[in-house]
Amino acid sequence: MNEHIVRPANERVLAVLKSRATYLNCLTSLFNLDRYFLNRSNYVLTSQRRESMHSRKQRRITRRFLVNLVCLVAVVAFTGKEVFADEISVWNFNDSELNVDHGNGTLTTNFNLVNVLFAAGTTNNARLGDLAGQALSLQGGTGNANNGRNITLNVSTVGFANIIVSFATQGTGTGFNSNQFQYSIDGSTFIDFGSPYVPNATFGSVPIVFTLSSIPGLNNNPNAAFRIVFNGATSASGNNRLDNLVVEGSSTTVPEPATVMLLLTGLSGIYGMRRKRG
Repeated sequence: MNEHIVRPANERVLAVLKSRATYLNCLTSLFNLDRYFLNRSNYVLTSQRRESMHSRKQRRITRRFLVNLVCLVAVVAFTGKEVFADEISVWNFNDSELNVDHGNGTLTTNFNLVNVLFAAGTTNNARLGDLAGQALSLQGGTGNANNGRNITLNVSTVGFANIIVSFATQGTGTGFNSNQFQYSIDGSTFIDFGSPYVPNATFGSVPIVFTLSSIPGLNNNPNAAFRIVFNGATSASGNNRLDNLVVEGSSTTVPEPATVMLLLTGLSGIYGMRRKRG
């Protein structure tokens, strides 16, 4: 597998881990404060002076509690949707057809239909609990007629940015060994992305990943399309299998004003309850 194809997946994992660390730090602070408030009920203050000092300390911690809640809401409502990718379209091929299995989108091909088959699949890159099931199997065809032919995905990315396309693949020794990934922002003119990839002999555990965040024209685009052009087959039965073909992106949806106001109202109520307890 080409190094430039694998690296973007590693960078995406690092970004997700950083976001999760921020989220968990907020949760930890929040739970630690809650534990403090619960344990506080076990103490009896015997002196007015100690109670006064404790009340001042309590007010400071209550303010910190509110700040942590705001931090938590900010991470969940704003950061999370920008970092964690959502599946837009998923093809698992388990029903032995080209229809999309989750989400929206169409998959078409100009291969000779007799060479569009289905064979044993994999859980590599599987989503939403999908089983290994079947995989799409594309053959070279008589006289290697399918060299230069393609499969095309038309997927609306409206509401999404930082588009990623990934899939599991394997190829036989006489199957396609020089496959070019392409994208289109108008659904008709396709542009090469990266260099051709060579499928491994087995599915393995690491999918091929194309991170298209550097192509802003694919963001929020109803005409976005993706294509794989297959070349290099040297026999009629030589083939490539593809499975768990996924198009995903970061949701660009932000909380509605009414939702934000509801959260703030809830926070204000919690703050008032904490003050009464103090």
